[in-house]
Amino acid sequence: MKLKTLKNVIVREFKIFFKSWDLLLICIGTPLLFSFMFSALYHNRRATDINIGIINEDNTAMSRKLVRDFDASEQLKVRRKPGQISEAYPDIFRNDFRAFYFIPKNFSSNLKKGKSAPAFNAADASSFILSSNALKTFTQISLSFSQKQFAKILTEKGYSYKEAKTAFSPINADIRHIFNANNNYSDFLIPGLLFAVLQQILLVSICTTIITDKNSAGRKELYKVSEGSFAAAFLGKIIPYACTGIMLTAVYALAVFPANGIFVGSLAGYFILSAAFIIAISAFAVLISSFFKSQEMVMAVLMFYAMPAVLLSGFIWPHHALPKILKVVSYLFPSTYALNEIRLFILGDIALKYVAIPSVCLITFAAACFFLSFLVSNKKFSAQFTKIQ
Repeated sequence: MKLKTLKNVIVREFKIFFKSWDLLLICIGTPLLFSFMFSALYHNRRATDINIGIINEDNTAMSRKLVRDFDASEQLKVRRKPGQISEAYPDIFRNDFRAFYFIPKNFSSNLKKGKSAPAFNAADASSFILSSNALKTFTQISLSFSQKQFAKILTEKGYSYKEAKTAFSPINADIRHIFNANNNYSDFLIPGLLFAVLQQILLVSICTTIITDKNSAGRKELYKVSEGSFAAAFLGKIIPYACTGIMLTAVYALAVFPANGIFVGSLAGYFILSAAFIIAISAFAVLISSFFKSQEMVMAVLMFYAMPAVLLSGFIWPHHALPKILKVVSYLFPSTYALNEIRLFILGDIALKYVAIPSVCLITFAAACFFLSFLVSNKKFSAQFTKIQ
């Protein structure tokens, strides 16, 4: 393969790219549109003002203070106060609120005596984001409230505040969240969703342009420009789209993520891994298009590819927890080697050495796709070039 030949194919593909409004819309307009949509969708970053119900059978000053603490929380909003538990369940079914907290009789008196004061709470787990957030907030506020009340009782009996606090919590757990300290759903979802969209866009655009050249007069031009070199045609077709993908990852890192309060922790690792991911996707697109002659069939295949590629990547469900057969299938998708790792480099300041293994896996994946594409298409490609000479 001559460098001049490769340059001629790249120039030809860039001309096709910039003259086609369809490709410009798919490759540039669509990612930016999804960036805006995801930013608007997860503007609050995590679920807040979750409607809850309170059943306060104790109805003392202390229990009412606990209710006010719930209502003052950013995550919770007291919507209703049903009289009993039997009224609360139908309210959850009607979506009047998502969770409720039951404060039994003698709640305050038990706390004042230093006894256990159990409280019952329940949440609609059909929406795990809301239920987990509500139950977690219930636990945190209840624990903090009981600690304060218990410390107050002991200090009234002559103990120092430090002694009272230690008596309540003999083991002081120092819990820290790394990579997503505030447990924001936006930080968890937005990076993976944007790269999943980018993956699908690159696959669609590269497959579209390759199939178009297969089924139009443009194929003769491609054969002439590439001088019958499959490698020049292969690389020349994908480089413009890979450059577009890398440009979009820069837009994500420098504009889209910061607009959502997400700042890339390791820029070098992020760009290296993103570039390797885009190269693997581009090579994979060429391999897919090698097996089909019509755009309709390619679009049908890619439509069914999109969801499994994300689900099996480990982005939503832990990869190690997949059934063995699905775990094997997952290695056929470039997203498996990248989505989780890219998210870690975005959310954490990770040493650059950790980019090596996933990047090597992605480049190896791209090389395998090139080799398989060569086996499938090179003989026919060379024959077509000989025919038009």
